[in-house]
Amino acid sequence: MDVIRVGIIGTGGISRAHHNAYQKAGGFEIVAVCDILPDKALQAAQEWNLPKDCAFTSLDQMLMSVDIDTVSVCTYNQAHKQPTVTALRAGKHVFCEKPMAATLADATEMVKTAKSSGKILQIGIHSTFSSDIQFARQLFDNGVLGDIYYAETTATRRRGIPGHTFIYQKTAGAGAVVDIGIYNLHNALYVMGYPKPIRVSAITADYIAHQDPRWHEMDVEEFGAAWIRFDNGAVLLFKVSWAVHQNSLGGSYFLGRDAGISLIGEWTGGGLVVYADSLTEQIQNLAQANNYGVETEDGGKGWFDQEMVDIKFSGLPEVDVWKAQMEAFGQAVRSGSPAPIPPEGVVLTNVIMDGIFRSQACGREVIVEVPNF
Repeated sequence: MDVIRVGIIGTGGISRAHHNAYQKAGGFEIVAVCDILPDKALQAAQEWNLPKDCAFTSLDQMLMSVDIDTVSVCTYNQAHKQPTVTALRAGKHVFCEKPMAATLADATEMVKTAKSSGKILQIGIHSTFSSDIQFARQLFDNGVLGDIYYAETTATRRRGIPGHTFIYQKTAGAGAVVDIGIYNLHNALYVMGYPKPIRVSAITADYIAHQDPRWHEMDVEEFGAAWIRFDNGAVLLFKVSWAVHQNSLGGSYFLGRDAGISLIGEWTGGGLVVYADSLTEQIQNLAQANNYGVETEDGGKGWFDQEMVDIKFSGLPEVDVWKAQMEAFGQAVRSGSPAPIPPEGVVLTNVIMDGIFRSQACGREVIVEVPNF
């Protein structure tokens, strides 16, 4: 397959991001567009230099009329499941924008359909392709950290309520947790090797938004925090906000039995630091394999004069993560290999988010269950 032919469903702002990323990655051709609003479909077709007869208001019609290899799902969250399932059953690969779905039930059906169809389901969590997240996962996979027993991950906006379809249950399903929280929640799970969540205790809030007349109709959360327990004994503290009276909810880090990692900055791309008792040959070899420089700083001494060291890395590239995720998706489609980000891993975010909202509703810790696939 030389060129992957793409049909895009949904013509909101995120569809432009998908279109641009396909163009940057190369090897893709946008051949059709679909939107329930005819004018929107025609506008996108004109913008992307497509014939008018390649603009549709029905996904079924688009799939029957145009030779398509993959469908890019760019609808609002509550409308992710149906086009994804329809496209997979029609034998098409699917690239679906994050979150996977607004509900755990929808996400479960999407993963099951992908597995039964034998087609790729890729979820657009582009931040996972940053060099620091990828290197952190390498360090974990190679045993540098040992078993991770505790981690924290945060995403803070002090005043960053997006408006539009993002602030209504009927379209988004939820607020900050599924909008920007999905990034740091998934990245933490990815670095930790996708441990199985078993219990969640959480709080969500919307106090600040409702003090502003602009958001009086908003019915989703602006803030969320959760204490997540996994079956391997590890715990993750997750925090996210669209609006909060604080400059930061804290950093993102991972504590392992043998070493720890801190991500620099709340968002990815700032690099990372490893905290350990010594700079091991294993760490040096991993850095060298990636062409990263290694610098150490005295980390001080513990109670019993045990030396500690802070290990910093230079040369981590600034990755165009949108381009990188499309390149990885294209390679998987062409080679028949699994999705670069496994949907069975991404669905854990839906398991946890379902637990967050149930815990808030009942005011106590809840049990969560991972679907069987």
